[in-house]
Amino acid sequence: MRNVLATTLFAAALSACAYDAGGVDPNATPLRSELGKRAFLDLGADSRIGVTAVGPDGHVMPGVAPAVNGGRAVLRSTDDGFVVVEDLDIKLADVDVPADTFGKPIHLTNLVLRLGTQIDVDGDWADSGMSVTGTGKADLLLDWAWRLDDGSIYPLATQKLKDATFDVSARELDDGRLTAAVWMTKPGELRNFADRVMLRDLSLAVVAQRN
Repeated sequence: MRNVLATTLFAAALSACAYDAGGVDPNATPLRSELGKRAFLDLGADSRIGVTAVGPDGHVMPGVAPAVNGGRAVLRSTDDGFVVVEDLDIKLADVDVPADTFGKPIHLTNLVLRLGTQIDVDGDWADSGMSVTGTGKADLLLDWAWRLDDGSIYPLATQKLKDATFDVSARELDDGRLTAAVWMTKPGELRNFADRVMLRDLSLAVVAQRN
C-alpha cells in the first residue's frame, strides 16, 4: 500500500487575473503595503509535508512522512509587482526508520526544510489588488540529524533539491489578516541511500498567517 501524503488542495484557492491599468493600483492596497514592508508569517496547522520511503524489498515504509511542527515564511513585494519569498523555514517532527531496514531503528531528529535560494514570483495581481498569485523556482534544503542510542546527536549532510517549482499566493482577508500559501510537488525518485531506502514523491503545502 502506498503511503503518499499528497499535496494539500487549497479549497479556498485564490482567484486572480492579470493587473489591468484600468483597475485598482495594487500599490494603493493594504496587501501591497503590507508586503512592501516585509511580512513575517507563522506556519499554520494546515501545513503538510508528504514523502514516500521505499525499503530494499520494494515495500513502502510507513510513518516516514513527518508532521509540520511550526516555522515561518517571510514575504515581500517590489515596486514592479514581484513577490519574493525570502525565507521559508519548516520545522518537522522526528521520524523513526523501521528496524528491518538497517537492522535497528534509526531515529532522525532536528529535521528542518528551508529555502536555499529565495523564490522570485512575477506577481499576477487581482484587479482589486487584494490578492496575488504566481510561480517561481528555488532550491529546497533539508537539514537533519541522527540521534544515537546514547542520546547524542550526529548531524547528517544537508540534502538539496535544486530548482524546485513553487506556487505562491497571498491575500488580505476581510478582517485584515494577511495569509499566504506555498506549495510544490516533485514526483519520482529524490534520494537513494545505500540501496536501503529510496525517497520519492515529495509534496509540500504550507499555509502561513499573521494574526
